[in-house]
This record gives sequence, structure tokens and C-alpha cells, in this order.
Amino acid sequence: MGGMIGIWLGLNAPQRLNKLVLCNTAPKIGTAEAWNTRIENIKKGGMKSIAPAIIERWLTPEFRERSPELSACALRMLECTSPEGYIACCEAVRDFDARESVASIRTPTLVIGGAKDPATPPSGTRALAENIPGARYVELDCSHLSNIEAQERFTNELTGFLSS
Repeated sequence: MGGMIGIWLGLNAPQRLNKLVLCNTAPKIGTAEAWNTRIENIKKGGMKSIAPAIIERWLTPEFRERSPELSACALRMLECTSPEGYIACCEAVRDFDARESVASIRTPTLVIGGAKDPATPPSGTRALAENIPGARYVELDCSHLSNIEAQERFTNELTGFLSS
């Protein structure tokens, strides 16, 4: 959701921004059908019923194997999340569509995507960068939580962009 909030700020409050960083996001994520299915699964089985599948989308198998403690922490965080709050977030993501408007963002923008991200695939992050005039695109070798899975490169790209 943070990326969509960033897109919204770039569109609606550019005067408040010097630079914009959009990570693992797209102007439209998923389909209404997929989000509605997730919402129904939460209503039927709670957060524990969907949390393992979400972690599998957020972190690559290699990272989960390399960092089991961190992966388990992310899983517990999801399992303890309020179902009502998570459902509201799913509805917000489902209903957000900025595909027709992102080209009007004029704030200097860095778009970071994960090469192995099934939640926001590289085709979506790349298209986001291509549709924002002058945006810079960086693709990291990771899944959805790029700031966790590719910490060093993520931080270097972020600080380099913000200090340029």
C-alpha cells in the first residue's frame, strides 16, 4: 500500500515532495477477483489461513531458507494483523487504479522493483517507471520486500537517489 500512497502523493500533493521513491508497486495491482477471493478467505479462515501464502509471495524461497528467523517474524506479524484492518487494506488496493494518471507525475522519481516479485511483477514496476517522465528504474534480485531481502543494494540505490 505504501507505493500506492506514494503514487497518490505524486499526483495530488507534488508541492510537498522533493523526490519520490516508489518501491514494489504499480498503478494497478492485481485484479478485483483476486482481491475479493483473498478477502473471502480471510473472512472464512482468519489471517492465519492466508499468512503463509503471503510470505511466499513477499520473500523468495532462497531468502526464507537463508533467514528463517526474519521470515518467521514476518509470518507472525501477518498472523497477528487485524483481519478487519487487512481487509480494508485489500479493498483499498483492489480499488486503486492510477494507470491513466501516473504520466502526470513530475517529481523526480525512483522506482524499485523485485525481479522475483509475484505481487508486483517487474512488468508492472517497469511500466510504472516508463510512464513517469524521467523516472529512474532499478530492479533488484528479490521478491516483494526488497528493502528486507536486498537490504544493501536497496539502501545504496535509495541513498544515492535521495542525495543526488
